[in-house]
Amino acid sequence: MKRNIAFFFLMAFMNLLGTKAFAYDIAVENDDSVTIYYNYIHAAKELEVTYKKNNSLDGGYSGKVVIPSEVTFKGITRKVTSIGKRAFYHSPYVTEVILPSTVNTICEWAFGEIISLTSLNIPNSVTTIKDCAFGDCRNLTSITIPSSVKIIGQGVFLGCDVLESIEVDAENSVYDSRYGCNAIIESASNTLISGCNKTTLPNDITTIDALSFAYCYELTSINIPNGVKTIGDKAFLNCERLASVTIPNSVTKIGYYAFTNWSYTKLKIISHIEDPTGDTGNGFGDLYLSATLYVPEGTLEKYKSADGWKNFANIIEGIPSGINSVTMNEGEECERFNIAGKKLTEPQRGINIIRMTDGTTKKVVVK
Repeated sequence: MKRNIAFFFLMAFMNLLGTKAFAYDIAVENDDSVTIYYNYIHAAKELEVTYKKNNSLDGGYSGKVVIPSEVTFKGITRKVTSIGKRAFYHSPYVTEVILPSTVNTICEWAFGEIISLTSLNIPNSVTTIKDCAFGDCRNLTSITIPSSVKIIGQGVFLGCDVLESIEVDAENSVYDSRYGCNAIIESASNTLISGCNKTTLPNDITTIDALSFAYCYELTSINIPNGVKTIGDKAFLNCERLASVTIPNSVTKIGYYAFTNWSYTKLKIISHIEDPTGDTGNGFGDLYLSATLYVPEGTLEKYKSADGWKNFANIIEGIPSGINSVTMNEGEECERFNIAGKKLTEPQRGINIIRMTDGTTKKVVVK
């Protein structure tokens, strides 16, 4: 798949900051005779996995890499507690990474651009996953977030083209993947912080976070649920096959470049926003000339004078025929959950959440 040039330069710039000739403090072979590079952290009491050279795109690893739980060097044993920034970045020949149960932090771009990695078992000791930790892992297909994780940064799966399965452990107290939605949601705020090509947007989310679907190349349409108030910066950045976006009236803020699409697809934007005078019109970057904007009956003049919205060259009053029928038709039941989001194998007394094959969900009361 053609890679976006701007994306390449963005990553290259981010990964050249703060360079030095060698990135590691010590290098020690594991039990498989694979050399692993480490930095001292926390007053040299613990170790963080790093890469070999800062001036090389190849992190220095290949094949299967097993990270030990502790390392003895010059008679001193230290635990391995962190996978450092860019530790495995652009290691094209790495096929598998085994993390020990001592690791608590996965840093920025730690596994970025490992094109042969299809899955990774995150141990139930990890508490923090930082920004873009798995950025541009182009063959990553599935990931499970364990119950131990309490902090997740933005864009953790940025550019993961074929990612289809995201699951959060049901015992996690901070995040969830309610109703089998294939996304990570911050439970307390109902904020979707990371999704994928197979995500179903739950009806009860209120925020779609920055970079949450950036570079999801297989997304073709987005029907944002009524109830969402905020769409973050670059949330759907360069989803190059996106053909239609439906924005509900509940949205009051659309972030910078939220829907920018550098492939210049003839995108249809269906806005149900009745009052476009708020902070909603500046999220479309270079789409103002190429996209067609559909607005509610009686609001055309408001859009033509509203900040941001007025920049659209093609504004049509009225929702196009067929748009609602496509998104409103009910499919068949495919999954069922209780009110806490736990998957059910059969109807359970009380409120059941039913996920349909068309991606919609509905609540039913079982007596």
